[in-house]
Amino acid sequence: MKTFYFASLATLFFWMPLTHADDGLTINLQIFGTIIGESCEVDVNSQEQTIELGEFDTTEFPAPGTTSPEKAFTIDLKNCSRAIQGTKVWFSGISDSHNPDLLALSDTGKGTASEMATGIGVELLTAELNPISINNTESAIYPLKQGDNSLTFNLRYKSTLTEVTPGNATAIMYFDLLYQ
Repeated sequence: MKTFYFASLATLFFWMPLTHADDGLTINLQIFGTIIGESCEVDVNSQEQTIELGEFDTTEFPAPGTTSPEKAFTIDLKNCSRAIQGTKVWFSGISDSHNPDLLALSDTGKGTASEMATGIGVELLTAELNPISINNTESAIYPLKQGDNSLTFNLRYKSTLTEVTPGNATAIMYFDLLYQ
């Protein structure tokens, strides 16, 4: 940017004597540039992640609300602009029909609908293990600094019915960022 700026000034100084020499001379000056919004780049490894929650026996979920151990995942942001103070993060996906705060299990190509586990959903949590509702339109502001940042969240299974049946327990979730 500085090189362009100085080149523009040099061009103006070069042509200025000509404007004084001939008042009928028209000079065109074209200026090029780009104005961008303040943002961060989502690291390529954070754009598509596979989080392995583990294998659990149905007996480990004896009642609704029983959870598996949580598994952390991060959203890595690179090259955050200096003016960004933070970001809101929204997570979306198909919500569980028995508990709309949870992410529903869905067929991700690992079997048929009849091979899906039932009575269980996926719970999203903050780094401090506070629940985050799926498809929630509100979000905390996560502080960011200039440069690279990592946002940590957790996932775990949570039973929604008194009986959990075995099967494929996969789900798909999306995230959106709004920089502050």
